[in-house]
Amino acid sequence: WKKTITCHVLRHSFASNLVKNDVHIVHIQKLLGHADLKTTSVYVHANQEQLAQAIQLL
Repeated sequence: WKKTITCHVLRHSFASNLVKNDVHIVHIQKLLGHADLKTTSVYVHANQEQLAQAIQLL
């Protein structure tokens, strides 16, 4: 199985890597050119390490 790399896939990777590097989601929204933060949330994916860190904050 081979995944095709498209501009859409690159945008997801770009946004997810920014989140991984602790860039605020509002800044990511501006970088992606989104008017609505809901649109940006579609592109942002947290990995397991980030989810575990979030739980540790509790």
